[in-house]
Amino acid sequence: MVWLSLVPAVITIILTFKTKKLIISLFAGVLAGTLISKGILGGITAIGEYMMDAVSDKESAYTLSFLIAFGSLAELIEMAGGIAGFSEKVGMRVKSEKGVLGWAWLLSIITFFDSAFHTIAVGTVLTPILSKVKGSKEKFAFILSVTSLQLILLIPIATAYIGYMVTLVTNNIKGKDVTEAAYTIVVKSMFWNFFSWTMLLLGIGVTIFSLGFGRYKLGKVTEENNEFTKAHLEKEESYSKSVEEYPKNSKNLMIPVAILLISTVFFFWWTGKGEDKTFFQALSSAKFSVSIFSGAMLTLFFTAIYFVFQKISLAEIETHIIIGGEKILSLVIILILSWALTSVTQDLGFNKLVSANLIKSIPKFLIPALLFLFSGIISYMLGSSWATWALMMPLAINFSINSGVNIPIMVGTVW
Repeated sequence: MVWLSLVPAVITIILTFKTKKLIISLFAGVLAGTLISKGILGGITAIGEYMMDAVSDKESAYTLSFLIAFGSLAELIEMAGGIAGFSEKVGMRVKSEKGVLGWAWLLSIITFFDSAFHTIAVGTVLTPILSKVKGSKEKFAFILSVTSLQLILLIPIATAYIGYMVTLVTNNIKGKDVTEAAYTIVVKSMFWNFFSWTMLLLGIGVTIFSLGFGRYKLGKVTEENNEFTKAHLEKEESYSKSVEEYPKNSKNLMIPVAILLISTVFFFWWTGKGEDKTFFQALSSAKFSVSIFSGAMLTLFFTAIYFVFQKISLAEIETHIIIGGEKILSLVIILILSWALTSVTQDLGFNKLVSANLIKSIPKFLIPALLFLFSGIISYMLGSSWATWALMMPLAINFSINSGVNIPIMVGTVW
């Protein structure tokens, strides 16, 4: 009967692949799992129990609150003209396609904390300049993709990704014989994220040496290029029109980012400090979820005050804080359903399915490679990295414990 633990995940994958509606598919997967374990009436009521358990978990609650605070902060920065102001400054310095691609990397320094924010900010700043220098929109789209995902995945502090990854690992090592902190595991796993490192090297090659293959060989603006990035550019143009009414001020981007970095590092030290601990020892012992949430909230508070001094009304600030939170709502729902799906599959006996006997039938050296391949297939079918990680992390942790393969290696194959 433990094979029934695969049913919720299989239903989710098939429905997502067919409908492209992730939230509905995840809900259907959770429902299928509760119906199998509790029956019809019990299964319906159990859905709420699993979702509430996910939200009431302290680490998960901190992560969700952190993401909402991030969404609000990004919206405030956009509202106050931080991106538009920075765009003007960058535009005066870029004269070529290589310069545009290079600035896409450099801007990651101040837009790294959220992939969606990075995509909007960098796209809005550099797309008009790319058109002026008649650069390749294909290459720009590739670099934008690399810097908004693979690069941010390898940053070990103050990003939405790191918060989510640590929470996933934390939830999956509970009750298991794992003594290492979840944050330490995630940081170590970054060295084994060969896909991200490979994509970064390709991105550097495209930027510096104009490397390309297939469609990426096209270096000038063409009808094919325009079609290739049409949807992305339409989103950027729509965003640009929506913020034209606000003043342009690059400091409204740079100052909040500086506050975010400083406050997050401070709370890392504060929550991990001890009498005999050095600064770096304190960082490794920090309460990660508390630190990133506290840093985001403190940044949001000081950013709001800073904007008030610029004569932006409290009513407008409050409105955009709410708008920013609403923008992240779909992601919050996806995460809650993903965690609920993980819980229901484990209750159906998934851990027993991935037993030592099953693991022994697979050559040890093939386990990470097979997990990476399977994760790639699932990611393609689901169309969501976040959901893929939620589905695959229990598999990675259980495979690691039962096979003896290093946990960071297995975690690194999932990202």
